[in-house]
Amino acid sequence: MFEKIAVLGVGAIGSVIGAHLSKAGLDVTLIDHWGQHIDQMKSQGLTITHEDGDSINVSVNAVHLGDVSSLETQFDLVFLAVKSYDTEWATHFILPHMAPTGIIVSAQNGINDDLIAEIIGASRELPCVMTFGAGLYEPGHGLRTGDRSKTAFIIGESSGVKTPRIEALSEILNNVGICEISSNIWGHRWAKLAVNCMANPMCAASGLGSKALRQDPNLSEISIGIAAEVVNTGISLGVNVEKISGVDSALYQNASTDMNVMEEIKTQLATDAVRLGEGRPSMAQDVMKGRRTEISHLNGYVFTRGKELGVETPICESIVELVQKVEKGVVEPGENVFGHIKI
Repeated sequence: MFEKIAVLGVGAIGSVIGAHLSKAGLDVTLIDHWGQHIDQMKSQGLTITHEDGDSINVSVNAVHLGDVSSLETQFDLVFLAVKSYDTEWATHFILPHMAPTGIIVSAQNGINDDLIAEIIGASRELPCVMTFGAGLYEPGHGLRTGDRSKTAFIIGESSGVKTPRIEALSEILNNVGICEISSNIWGHRWAKLAVNCMANPMCAASGLGSKALRQDPNLSEISIGIAAEVVNTGISLGVNVEKISGVDSALYQNASTDMNVMEEIKTQLATDAVRLGEGRPSMAQDVMKGRRTEISHLNGYVFTRGKELGVETPICESIVELVQKVEKGVVEPGENVFGHIKI
């Protein structure tokens, strides 16, 4: 069903997916605009180092973005792994190189499914949740963080029906990590959005890694407030939000008024931090590299949707303003930059 596969955007996540699918012997083309990265992959292969010390080096078919027009391949499956702000042009870019029944899977932060569907058609876009961490700090060498014995992907049809193509996609993704099929994919998408809205901006602004953030009780309190706003917004859209970091989503809504619940969630987040390992979320990596962040597509997305629905999201609004200042160099990352943010 999915014989010809492409990974468009070979950053941290794209590198992990592309390397493992290539290692499995699948027909995969890795497409990116970073020339040094492409050259390194062509000459030395793509290396992925796992947090437990295991490392793989794989020969891959890497293609520069500018050379895609010369390809004769029609892709049956495209993993879109570009930044959220690049979604629109990237979808238009790859569409002429897709088979008539080819599909796109969004391997991204944020909820970009509607935008992709507008371009390619709703039936040709499949939602996906990634639950593993990754990093890319040098060309040709990606890092994978977290516990590989845990679920790496959650996928599903928007309708909730288990279809042959979902089962085929699951079989492909099992080469990368454990893949789970869900009948409530949007509940998982919003739960992951909450995780991203909690971890990405907080790590980007504080300079901490994912593990250290969850183990800081003061910063965890702000993160929990962010999650509550995401849950409230999702529920207003009719989404049954799944557990967030192992905690029932409804508990986040109660945390600001019930200190027992607040402490219960803090404890759970600190305990769960061990599973995350020492990685940094993508937004923190972007700040380190002096790059544009996806804050407008994470907490900014929640703020925008909340405003449309009449849901108050003051913490997300404040976090967007803070990260934009960090991004511009107006504020230096540090644990003391959150003083004005109250839950």
